[in-house]
Amino acid sequence: MGLISGILMGMIFGVSLMAGWLQMMKYRSGKRIGKAVDIKTLSTLNRDDLRKICGDNYPEWISFPVFEQAKWLNKQLSKLWPFVAEAASAVLKESVEPLLEDYRPTAVNSLKFAKLSLGTVAPKIEGIRVQSLKKGQVTMDIDLRWGGDPNIVLEVDTPVGNIPIQLKDLQVFTVVRVIFHLAEEMPCISALLVALLSEPKPRIDYTLKAVGGSLTGLPGISDMIDDTVESIVTDTLQWPHRIVVPMGGTAVDASEFELKPEGRLTVTVVRANDLKNLEMIGKSDPYVVVHIRPRFKVKTKTIDNNLSPVWNETFELIAEDRETQGLTVEVFDKDIGQDQRLGIAKVRLSELEPEKPKEVNLRLLVSLDTLKVKDKKDRGTCTIKLLYHLFSKEEQLVALEEEKRILEARKEMKEAGVIESTADAVDASASGSSTTTGGSGIMGSVGRELSKAGKFMGRTITGHSKRIE
Repeated sequence: MGLISGILMGMIFGVSLMAGWLQMMKYRSGKRIGKAVDIKTLSTLNRDDLRKICGDNYPEWISFPVFEQAKWLNKQLSKLWPFVAEAASAVLKESVEPLLEDYRPTAVNSLKFAKLSLGTVAPKIEGIRVQSLKKGQVTMDIDLRWGGDPNIVLEVDTPVGNIPIQLKDLQVFTVVRVIFHLAEEMPCISALLVALLSEPKPRIDYTLKAVGGSLTGLPGISDMIDDTVESIVTDTLQWPHRIVVPMGGTAVDASEFELKPEGRLTVTVVRANDLKNLEMIGKSDPYVVVHIRPRFKVKTKTIDNNLSPVWNETFELIAEDRETQGLTVEVFDKDIGQDQRLGIAKVRLSELEPEKPKEVNLRLLVSLDTLKVKDKKDRGTCTIKLLYHLFSKEEQLVALEEEKRILEARKEMKEAGVIESTADAVDASASGSSTTTGGSGIMGSVGRELSKAGKFMGRTITGHSKRIE
């Protein structure tokens, strides 16, 4: 009996063991199949899908394996950061303060750094992509995230006194493009080109705090600083704009790498329909501002008390890179004090074929960042006509000189009080009338410079009559 019972118990135990093993293998197989399905689903997601799931803070290498992780580089950067931060602080102060002066509004006497230190927390590199897009160049894209502890204090000199304003909780999310121009002589690099990629759009978040006071005592100062920072980033640091850094030991012509005009965009602002009314009494008084670069904004005349205005005004703007730049169209309501934006839209220049006219009916949005838009109400449409012309080498050189003249003219207009900042939109119709009078003094010289520059940009044509010759 003992032998028989032992045999039976052994058989039962063996069968149970085999059944358990089979069940475990089936479970593991199901888990592997489930993971394979999940991985296949994730591999089909594009950048927009990931942005909806993760927001703007996802590292590039999650969905694009061409971006490689750089954990070893982050460790070295942390060790080097105290030295890098000190040197970078001095360079930033030297290079950014002139830009603050150019972009500051006339209501502010001066805008400069009282303190500038990048702190002790190093940026984090989420991923690096290296590629060779041109012969003799190596392009490196660096996915950068920085939530540091900098000590940045701006000294804002206003008619009511000096106001120190501190930038707190600074966070930067961007992809930095560094282009190495190779040379045959040591150190084998003749120059570096540094810029921020426009896609994904650079994001700089911060909080403003008045040192020893409150920003409520000076209305509009916070918006002024926000607009100044955005204009500087878009107009000087965002690709195709770039910083050229010649490398020591090798003679190099830096002008060879600087940004040059590529083509001319002719924009006709035709009309708007069903604009949002922001007035308590009557209707909005709309006008349109168009620009490729914030420094070269132009605007239409204002049409009073009309939600479906017709302008039929034409402007010519310079483009430096059709593949990455776009035309921004903003509709404002002219008001006492600060004008209110009725809507905004953007057209990528890459969607245009050279020498082929195109009419576009733009749906106006409250913001270009559609993921953060909470107001989904209809804001109307704006109809524009576009024509892109590629420059020849001769036209490119002429346009470059005219672009420099426009910048000088804008500086004179700012000094004369005609505009508050060099990044303000120029009322082309007003400047056109000033140029036809042949005046003297500052306004006459400004008019003449704008008139010369009008051949390539900023020209207004109403109907068949040219307002700036």
